[in-house]
Amino acid sequence: MQHLLDRLVTTLEQGQSPVLCAIVRNLGSAPRTSGTRMLVLADGTTLGSVGGGAVEGACQAKARELLHGAAAFAVLNFEMNAASAAEAGMICGGSVSILLQRVDPEMLTLLRTMRSDYLQGKRPMLLTLLPQGDLPPRLVLLGSEGNDEVPADLRTEILRKNRRAPFIALHQGREVFVEPLVHPGRVHLAGAGHVALATARIAAFVGFEVVVMDDRQEFANSERYPEASRVRVLDSFADCIKDLGPDDYVIIVTRGHIHDREVLAQALRTDAGYIGMIGSRRKRAAVYDSLRQDGFTDADLARVHCPIGLAIGADTPEELALSIMAELVQVRAGKNG
Repeated sequence: MQHLLDRLVTTLEQGQSPVLCAIVRNLGSAPRTSGTRMLVLADGTTLGSVGGGAVEGACQAKARELLHGAAAFAVLNFEMNAASAAEAGMICGGSVSILLQRVDPEMLTLLRTMRSDYLQGKRPMLLTLLPQGDLPPRLVLLGSEGNDEVPADLRTEILRKNRRAPFIALHQGREVFVEPLVHPGRVHLAGAGHVALATARIAAFVGFEVVVMDDRQEFANSERYPEASRVRVLDSFADCIKDLGPDDYVIIVTRGHIHDREVLAQALRTDAGYIGMIGSRRKRAAVYDSLRQDGFTDADLARVHCPIGLAIGADTPEELALSIMAELVQVRAGKNG
């Protein structure tokens, strides 16, 4: 989302009006989910994807019409059964509705605010009043401080749902596509050994931001972790985890039980959305008993995923990394549901 917002703002600042394509409804085995977006620029360049194949080709063709014609928006509906999906070169069936909207310079202020709120972790919500009859689509931003343009009853309904995944609300007979703009997640790897190395690569590949920390510089360095946004060389593991929120995922894979226990205690004092620790059930029992003596409750310890990862029979560092990241993707998907 950040790259798309950056490009969208830059394009508008250059005086150009791109077309934004957004999946606003999907049913069945559609290639992409609601909220997925693609930007089409005047020269035909695209950023993002709405599923590839014939669907994306049709969107690109319609976007060119909007870029050079009088119409400012269009809605494309696709019904793909197994046969038509195969004929179109796609592996998915299902149905999808895509809103295409030319973004004009008067929307620059809203988009700048949206980008700023997103980067600051304020979790803004983008509301799209879907076209109805002669009424064109309209974008409204609902930020952390609210917005006077959003009716109070609609704002209350949206906040009551407390959803991270996009959804459609109904207000005065008109559909409103509500898209919470949340961070894809930040993985904090406590420990920079072989399991962490493999985990970092998969984490970055599936869209997580990666932070690595260890007290061994020969393990914790940018050459070894080029995909990490930050590599921290610690004096010790004391006070290495703090001020984390729901979009932070802590993976504890240090070289010893003492360090694992130290990091786990710190993580439990934060609001991290995921806390996982590598180790056997025997190790878990010993660490948990120690933490209980420090005042942690069973409810606190229930937050911890240990043994970490999905039970797929993983053995090698790469297999363990796969099981760990499968669990994180599962947790992230659950948060977004």
